Amino acid sequence: MVMTPGWMGWGGILGMLLWLLLLVLVVVAAIALARALLPSSGEPSRGDQSLETLRERFARGEIDDEEYARRRATLENRHQGVKT
Repeated sequence: MVMTPGWMGWGGILGMLLWLLLLVLVVVAAIALARALLPSSGEPSRGDQSLETLRERFARGEIDDEEYARRRATLENRHQGVKT
């Protein structure tokens, strides 16, 4: 009878490593699929980007208080679905 080392078969160390690699691949694929299908809360919406740009322009002094208030109201109304 010929004896083979434990790492040569599917039940030995090599087999355990291959199963571990398969498990890691499945987890990585599941995470990638979840990220692709679920909306990301980290990305600002289009309305949020517009308001952020408006805030930056106001902070730099490019627009005055009245202009800022008028544009902010317009953007917030559009974000809520109100026609102006």
